[in-house]
Amino acid sequence: MTAKSLQALYVVVKRANHLKEGLRLVVDVSNAWVEPAALEQLQECSASHHLPQAIDPLQSECKISVLAPARDTPISTRAKALGLAA
Repeated sequence: MTAKSLQALYVVVKRANHLKEGLRLVVDVSNAWVEPAALEQLQECSASHHLPQAIDPLQSECKISVLAPARDTPISTRAKALGLAA
């Protein structure tokens, strides 16, 4: 996942968030290749309980948890395993 493709995920999270008040959402990217900038953005949303303003101008509360990739596996190794890097 890149910072650019993350925008599409935000749209899905926003829709899910509006299904029911107080819903807790979990984004599991533990087995995904995630750019550090994208992971940082997801973690910021988790900490602030809000999606980016460009996605949710009303800034509704969004209880989102992120299951991040293992830190002991370098991103380049995971990317190669997924065929995303040479």
